Amino acid sequence: MDSDNISLLPAVCVVLADSKQSPPDDTSLEKLLDWFKELPSQSNGECLVQQQPCLLDFISSVLKCKTTDPSILSFTLKLTGLLAATKKGFDLLEKADLLVCVFEREGWCLCDIWEDASVRSSWLQGLLNMLKHQQAVEFICEKVLIKVILHLQNDRSLFVSSLAKLVLVHILNLLTSSEITNSCDASMSPGLVSVTSEINGAVVESLNSEEHPLVLQGLRLLSLVLSQCGEPMRSMLWKDVLGPLEILISRGCESLTQPLMTVLQAAVKTSLLSQSECKVEELLEIILGSGNGKECFQCAALIIKMEICPEALMRKAINIILHPLLCVSTQSQDSAKELHLVLEEQLSQKASCISLLMQSLSGIEELAHNKYTFKDISIRSVTSSVMVLLKICLGHCPSSTLHINAFTHMIGCFKVQRCGLDTLGALSVYEENMDIRQEALAVLFEYLQSPDSHATVLKKAFLATLRWIGVCSPFPDLLQFISHDLFPVLEKRMCDLRWEVRDSTLEFITHLTTALYGNSGYTEALHTSGMVSVLLSLLADVEGYVRASAVTAVGEAVTSSFQQGELVNNTNLQSKALTQMMTILSEDTEGFPRRAVVKVFTSWLKGPHPVTALDQSLSAVLSLGGNDFDWEVKIHTLELAEVLMEKTLSCCPYTVQIYGSSEKTHLTQALSKLKEYGLFDLLFNSLFDCDRPVCERACSLLLKLRTLLFETADFDQGVLVLAVCGSRWGDEVQSIHLNKLHAEGSPCVANGLNASGERMDAIKDISLTRILQLLDLNEMQRTLSLSSDHVINSPRSLMEDIITAAQQSEENIVDCY
Repeated sequence: MDSDNISLLPAVCVVLADSKQSPPDDTSLEKLLDWFKELPSQSNGECLVQQQPCLLDFISSVLKCKTTDPSILSFTLKLTGLLAATKKGFDLLEKADLLVCVFEREGWCLCDIWEDASVRSSWLQGLLNMLKHQQAVEFICEKVLIKVILHLQNDRSLFVSSLAKLVLVHILNLLTSSEITNSCDASMSPGLVSVTSEINGAVVESLNSEEHPLVLQGLRLLSLVLSQCGEPMRSMLWKDVLGPLEILISRGCESLTQPLMTVLQAAVKTSLLSQSECKVEELLEIILGSGNGKECFQCAALIIKMEICPEALMRKAINIILHPLLCVSTQSQDSAKELHLVLEEQLSQKASCISLLMQSLSGIEELAHNKYTFKDISIRSVTSSVMVLLKICLGHCPSSTLHINAFTHMIGCFKVQRCGLDTLGALSVYEENMDIRQEALAVLFEYLQSPDSHATVLKKAFLATLRWIGVCSPFPDLLQFISHDLFPVLEKRMCDLRWEVRDSTLEFITHLTTALYGNSGYTEALHTSGMVSVLLSLLADVEGYVRASAVTAVGEAVTSSFQQGELVNNTNLQSKALTQMMTILSEDTEGFPRRAVVKVFTSWLKGPHPVTALDQSLSAVLSLGGNDFDWEVKIHTLELAEVLMEKTLSCCPYTVQIYGSSEKTHLTQALSKLKEYGLFDLLFNSLFDCDRPVCERACSLLLKLRTLLFETADFDQGVLVLAVCGSRWGDEVQSIHLNKLHAEGSPCVANGLNASGERMDAIKDISLTRILQLLDLNEMQRTLSLSSDHVINSPRSLMEDIITAAQQSEENIVDCY
């Protein structure tokens, strides 16, 4: 405990207990509570209540006051629970009769202030804070507080009801913990022994209720207990609720399907699934076999997402999931005639038709992500059905006559289209689909060239096309498809009036170029088809997002051009791209394109092939990027600087002693080159930047540089000097230099002179190593790693604010930040 903080506590308690004072804002009180939460772990066995009796006086004063503000009362309830979380603190509060006053049901909680939801939730939070040991559980049982908590789980406030359930689950967990279980004997309080049956009984009563809200609350508490409590509590409760659950499921109430499935999902993840008498699998099968179409489809959709599920049950769920899709694509199975009849009616209605198809498609996509092996139907057949569905959405009429009228609802439905394209893309992972990849690409191509495709549908089509092209590398006609079919469509899309379409198209070209990197046929097609000219033109697009995507696409095109040698005028392309990108970096008014430019330059610099045109512009790039008003551009510029440092210094064998005197020469040349680029100006300017992330990154790079210089054998520390006059960072360095001399007791400093008798403002050059010695980079790094509000958000600052606000004659809102 910090004695300075603790010393302010009595004054803070007086202020908070004074009903005439305006209470601090809730955030200040919550942050004060956060500090109290940390204290037990720092107290070394000491009891805060014993050490600070002012806390007892504060709690007592608040409880006695008839005009206490709800926020102060809420703070007091939570604080009391925190103080009672230790056994010693609990004993002292109980001895002072404060626990009874704060939490007993016959106390103030029956007053009007109880109508405030924040007070009810704080009462529960106080109990939750206290529930860390057996005495707390015994207190709740002896004072019959379980009934109040059970009542509050049906509270009109969702926050209060949720908190009540957490308290109940926490009590059950504590009752089965080793500490309490080992201490249980015949002499234990009867209340403690019966609390489990009381909670279980309340759950059973809720599930048997005719009131829908009560049933929902019972199901929610049951699912929490199953997911958060251990044995034997879980099995005891399940045994009691199994009967009511069977009744609820047999009723087939649609509004209860989701909460019932949440309960069964929680049960499936426990040992209850493997116990036949618990009937978990049987209950799921009842829902799957119900005549209610929506109910069984919801159940099936949830079953296929289960991490652990019996194979037979999974196959039944998958058959149900597949059925709407197969029904629409005229590939339905005769083995499910009863379900088919239900589907005919639901698929003929637009809302239910779209909902069922989206559930079916999403379920197949989920299975494909896990590469599930379909046993009763071929994956090729499923994929063909998805393609038929996507064609119907474009207006194609199936070859065979549909026995349902669903296709009219699907034409132009972009919800089904998006879901279908996601599913088709996911199905590309199956090797069984290799024979139909041309057909899949043909369907996707229809979407890409369709003038009616919604912008979001096109984005999905691009993503799915990338996935299918990714598995088509042995496909002999792939390059012909890309150059003769795909590129012309992409050129049109890059001129689309919708900026989202232009942006998605550019992203697709970037990903495609990256995916096919090293494929000389693709690279040749890209650079000889006129696509690159269109990409360059989009660097001047009116939309900032599009310009940023164009920068990235052009960057990839330049990178790929190195593979083609004489087929591509590499130098001309580099020059054009660089000129336009430098214009963006220096003149663009939006941050996204400027960030993209610096990231592309970094990528070029990292690559194995040198972009010769970039070398001449690096000084300008570092200067422009380092002085940008967007902090992310500055961060990306520092990333570029780091790559430049590594590249330049990597040819300097500074760690190998056998190089002898040549070692110094190599390092000096490398550092001189970095100086010419303006890299040191960038690092020192960034070190004193107003944005903390920028300072952190610069400090990290300077620490690396310092380690390198100081560990290099016999390096001439004064060989490289930097001009400190007229630079942003020069004044900071000179000020630090002066302070160092003052600390060393130089007699000249008092007269404004340095150790050589020269005036401080006459220093124009300081060596790089001297600057690195002057700067306490380790301390800077430590300070920068702290949060930006680490000083004014301290407990002391918080308490000082509360005291100061109370002393002001005028109304003063506490600024806890």
